[in-house]
Formats: sequence, structure tokens, C-alpha cells
Amino acid sequence: MTVSPDYRLIARSGLFDPNHYLLESPDVVADGCDPLEHFCRFGAREGRRPNLYFDPGWYASLYLGGNPDGVNPVCHYLRTGERQGFRPVPYFEPAWYARTYALRPGTSPLRHYLEHRRSQRYAPNSRFDLAHYLACYGAEIGANRDAFAHLLRHGARRDLDSGAAFDAAAYRVRHGLSRRPASPLVADQEACNPLVHSLAQQAREEFDRRSPRRRPPWWRWFSR
Repeated sequence: MTVSPDYRLIARSGLFDPNHYLLESPDVVADGCDPLEHFCRFGAREGRRPNLYFDPGWYASLYLGGNPDGVNPVCHYLRTGERQGFRPVPYFEPAWYARTYALRPGTSPLRHYLEHRRSQRYAPNSRFDLAHYLACYGAEIGANRDAFAHLLRHGARRDLDSGAAFDAAAYRVRHGLSRRPASPLVADQEACNPLVHSLAQQAREEFDRRSPRRRPPWWRWFSR
């Protein structure tokens, strides 16, 4: 097998979780192919996730303008996106994470979180009050478990608050979000999750402030 540059880059990055990929891709399990090769050739373009905290479709839509050039979103994130503070998913803030946990220069915030998320010592974003959440649901979550994954799995149906300052039930009503996700899949759970909805809006607003919208072709005639 000829290994592509994208394959090598992602394999070294620590951002590809084959267990997660195969869990959400039973067709890949049935085919018996290399999950990372499948992701590089097909999965990224199809929006399949390399781990719980990277959504290629969402990333491409926000940061790559829909990705007309067919760039692998994970490779873009690794080469430039993470350094620019681009989020791999609405609910992971790399720049905030690096500052908050004083990561050494050159350390990937996302890789660090993926390696330590079960320790219950790190939060993936500034809106998730880890201490508060563990005080409320720690017994239910148990030890050596990703606390934020619990919010993703149960937050939509139960209106779980990410902290004392966020009222999930009120937010859901205000924005007309359903409490009945279409399926147990992560994407369907997220679509109804009040905190994820709020963070996605925040990410778009941040990007719009940093990147002025492209002016239409006729704009130059009115600027003279």
C-alpha cells in the first residue's frame, strides 16, 4: 500500500481514534479495511469523524468555505488551523485550552485533551464548568470517564446544565431545540444540545469578527 502524505500526517498527530471511527462506521468494520486509509480516501469527505472532538463537515463549512478544493480538514487543522485558534468542533477551544492549562509551545491542545480527557482534570471549552458538572453528575459518570462526553450523550434529552451560569432548558425553549434526538449518533445528539448550539454560534461569530466577509464584486464601484 502506498501511504499518502495525509495518512502519514494524521497517523503521527494522535488525532485519529480508530475505535471511535469504527464504532460509528459499521460498513468499514464489515469491509475489514484500514480505518485511517478509509478516512483519508473517503471518510473525511463524507464527514465521518476521526475522533469525538473533530467534525470534518462542520470544520470545512465554517473555515474552508465548504471545502471546494477537497482539502482533508484534519490536515488543514494540523498544518494551520489549530495555530489560528480554529475549533475542530464547536465545543473544543484550542486557544483557550492552551492558555488555561499552560501548555508548552508546540503541544497540540486537541491531542493533549484527547490523551487526558478521562482524567477529569481538563475541560474542553470555557463554558463547561468541570467542577460544577462533576459535583452534580460525578457519581453517575464514574471514574476514568470523559465528563463532557456525558453531556453530549445525555444533555439534549435531560437539559443538563454545563455550569451554574447556563440554563439549558431555557436556552432550548428560546431557540426551539428538540429534546428528541433523531438517533444515538453523536451528530444527532449535538443537533439538539443547547450548549453545543450556543458554542457553534459563538464559533461562527468569532470567525466572522476575525475574517471580514468577502465583499461582492460590485462593492468596488461604490468605494471609489
